[in-house]
Amino acid sequence: MSNDKTAFEVPLGKATSAFTKLLRELSTDGKQVIEKLDDDPTYARRIARFMRAGGYSPSTDQKRAREIMGSNFLGVEDVIKHFGISLTDDEVSALWDIPFPESVLQERKNTHILFPGYPLTILDIRGKVPRELFRSLEDAWYNGEKFAKKEKVALRWYLIRKDIIQNSTGKTYQGQTALLADTEEIPRACEVVYMIILYYLVYQKRLFESLYGRCADVSSSGYRVDVGSFDLLGLRVGSWADSRDGRVGLAASRKLLNLVQP
Repeated sequence: MSNDKTAFEVPLGKATSAFTKLLRELSTDGKQVIEKLDDDPTYARRIARFMRAGGYSPSTDQKRAREIMGSNFLGVEDVIKHFGISLTDDEVSALWDIPFPESVLQERKNTHILFPGYPLTILDIRGKVPRELFRSLEDAWYNGEKFAKKEKVALRWYLIRKDIIQNSTGKTYQGQTALLADTEEIPRACEVVYMIILYYLVYQKRLFESLYGRCADVSSSGYRVDVGSFDLLGLRVGSWADSRDGRVGLAASRKLLNLVQP
């Protein structure tokens, strides 16, 4: 998604047309709003943030979650801005409430990322962000794979570990799954890719920078899909047998069920 042009570079006719439509929507409140925009810099900045977020204002639940999670929170407005998404009223409603209680967020605020999912495949995500964020594009081995072109992130909130499960490298897949808590499950590759890329776009920090996280998907060749090694060459989507590897650990996500348990 390109944001190269500033507002001053938009053709005058188009800018005038957009401003006229805005004034028409404001109707009798237009004079008051314009005067406040001109007189109150704080108000102007707040309106600008609202417009950049696609006209989205977070719910009280979302604001509280951001307070708890800090920089481990990604908001709906971040999805709108960085993936170029326009949400319908039904989609906004589906994401309005955070399904995890505060106690769970407090316990996971340093180890997990809380973020809203939107129905995108890995190939969709790749097409919406700068090319250099992915290791390979046109010749990627997974371009024709179902997990990359068909599997979509769900429209829901996710709480996924920001790193692989501790001490999960160097183990077989079966050995790794034994480390999962009862409240955890293995996320799909599209969900992990979505989290890693969106987090980088918002905070300019790389998750899964040196290791790979095994995901729930299996490639057409029968190998488990893994995601990681997000270095300066870009994020890698790979696959590996269920055998041991010192660079491959297990990704994990908090289940939506049994949320009252820690």
